[in-house]
Amino acid sequence: MIHRLRTLYLIWFIGLLLAVVILILGGCGSSPVAQRGPAIDQDLERYNRAARQAFDKGRLQQAATYYRKALDRAYIGDDSGAIIDAQYNLAVCLMKLQSYEEALGVVRQAKAEMARADQSNSADFLLLEATILQRTGNSEHAWNITDQILATILATTPPASSIIQNRTHFLRGLIANQRGDMVKLREAIVSLAEPKEFQLRADRWELLGYLAMAENNWAEAVEAFDEAAKLRQEVLDYRSMVRVLALAGEASERAGRAKDAAVRYLRAGRSAVLQGDDDHAQIWLIQAEQLANQAGDDQIAQKSRAYLKQIQDTRKAPVNKLDLFR
Repeated sequence: MIHRLRTLYLIWFIGLLLAVVILILGGCGSSPVAQRGPAIDQDLERYNRAARQAFDKGRLQQAATYYRKALDRAYIGDDSGAIIDAQYNLAVCLMKLQSYEEALGVVRQAKAEMARADQSNSADFLLLEATILQRTGNSEHAWNITDQILATILATTPPASSIIQNRTHFLRGLIANQRGDMVKLREAIVSLAEPKEFQLRADRWELLGYLAMAENNWAEAVEAFDEAAKLRQEVLDYRSMVRVLALAGEASERAGRAKDAAVRYLRAGRSAVLQGDDDHAQIWLIQAEQLANQAGDDQIAQKSRAYLKQIQDTRKAPVNKLDLFR
C-alpha cells in the first residue's frame, strides 16, 4: 500500500514538473509570436493574384484593371519594386489589347521609376518597349533597341535569360520580314536554333512561314503557320494563335486552295469574335465567306455569315444603363 502511494506521488510530482516546464517555455501564452520578416501587403497580393488569374484566362481588360489597382497600392506603399512589376504587367496587358500608345506610356513611366531608383533598364523592359514600337510601325527604333538588348545580354554576368535572347531574335525576324530583308530574317531563324519551349518553337515556325511566303513556297508556308498555330494553342496564347491561323489562310489562298483558306479564316475569325477582337474577326470572316462561295462550300459560308451577324448585333446593342454603374 505504501509502495502504491509513493508511486502515485512520484507520478504527480513528475506531471507537475512537466507543467512548469511547459509554462516557462511557452511564456504562459502571453508573449507575442516573433515576426520573422517584413509584413506583407495583403491588398497588393490580392490584386496581383486576381490580375494573374484574369490574364491566364484571357480576360485582358479585367487583368489590366487589377494591375492598375496593384500599381496604386504599390504607390501608396512607395514600393519601387512592386511599382515597376505592376507597370510591366499592365503594359503587357495593354499591348495585347492593342492599346499601344498607352502601353508605351506605361513603359516610359517605368523607365523613369527605374532611373529614380538608380536601376538600369532591364532586358525584359527593353524587349517589351521594342515589341510595342514594332507593332506601331516604328521598326527602326525597335531594331535599335534589339541591338541594345543583345549587347546587354553579352555583357551580363551571369548571362541573361535565354528566353529573352530568343524572343529578341524573333522580334528581329519580324522586323526583317516587314523590311523585306531576307538575309536578316534567315539570321534570326538560325539564331533561334531548335528551342525546346513551345512558345519559342512557335516563334521559329512563324518566321519559317514568313520566309516561305517571301519565296512563294505556299505549301511550306501553310505547314509552318499551321505548326506555329498549334504550338501557340498549346500555351494558350490564343491571340497569337488566331493571327498565325489567318496567315495560314492567306498562304492557302495564294496557293489557290480556296476551301482550305476559307476554313482557316473561319477558325481565326470565330476565335477572334469570342475574344472580343471584332475588327480582325470581321476581316477574316469576310474572307472566309468569299472564299467559301468560290469553293462552293455553303456550310462554311453560312457559319461565316452567322459570326458576322453576331458582330453587327453586338455593335447595335443598346447600352444597359445598369452597366454604367458596375
